[in-house]
Amino acid sequence: MKKGQIGIELGTKHLRICTKEKEQFLRIKNLIAIDHQGKIAATGNEAFLMYEKEPHEIQMIAPITNGVIGDYTNMRLLLSAIMQKYFRHFRKYTVNVASPVDITGVERRAFYDLIWESVRKLRDVRLIPKPILAAAGSGIDIYQPSGNMMIDFGAGTTEISVMSLGGIVKSRLLSYGGNQIDQWLVHRMKREYNMNIGRKSAERLKIQYSKNENEKSTVIKGRDLVSGLPAKKTVMISVAEEKVKDYIHEVTMEAKAILEIIPPELASDIMVHGIYLSGGGASFEKIGLWMEEELGIPVHAAKQPEDSVIRGLKMLMDEYK
Repeated sequence: MKKGQIGIELGTKHLRICTKEKEQFLRIKNLIAIDHQGKIAATGNEAFLMYEKEPHEIQMIAPITNGVIGDYTNMRLLLSAIMQKYFRHFRKYTVNVASPVDITGVERRAFYDLIWESVRKLRDVRLIPKPILAAAGSGIDIYQPSGNMMIDFGAGTTEISVMSLGGIVKSRLLSYGGNQIDQWLVHRMKREYNMNIGRKSAERLKIQYSKNENEKSTVIKGRDLVSGLPAKKTVMISVAEEKVKDYIHEVTMEAKAILEIIPPELASDIMVHGIYLSGGGASFEKIGLWMEEELGIPVHAAKQPEDSVIRGLKMLMDEYK
């Protein structure tokens, strides 16, 4: 029997899994398709290919809501299927799970129970605070007696944390993230362009804006609300900027509120070191500029910030026996 350690990040949009032995990690869509008989039709990336194209007999379920387990039964089915597919040769795992800090005891217990029921023949389950992992994955020495602020821009949540000496001093979990930008873009296309588009198209527009801010326009495909027929229209990429800027402003105000209540020595450290960003939302190029203008504090984003948590999980697993 092969013993080993596994790290799991249960994100709203993606499920990431790493092992202590391998540098690569799995990045799977956190989505499951259930047919009319209650059986699994598809999981992960295969289910995402069906998303917004599925017949009425199939139900698409995203089991993680606002950073916590919203549909326990289907999350267990999804995780069990993934573990059976990729990790059948392992036995006696120790599973390390990235978990939000500002959640209830019941929600935290759900993470424990999920792993024990989904992964067989376990040795142990450890819950590790997600902000600590994001900080480690961003290159911060988390064990130093120094204050650091980490903001994790996720799909369903945004988590703002201040940490020192490997622990969390103050944390706040906001129940909005990148998904709200997608929803807003869908409504904006209807209102201004008479165009009905799917969430996938809205997400592509958002991602294109984050990575190609110098481009002025793109082609969006959907259904024309006037004729009712399929159509495509050229829209300005900057259409996403209004909502993104509002989102960043709200997060910045929450960060400011935390800075006002933490010990002054920690606040002075953050003034020197700056604020660190992780998560998919940190890929917007202007995010640092907007936050620096409002707070007057340097802002840093790691390379590939969406993978900061799983990188930190891999690093901390290397320290465990």
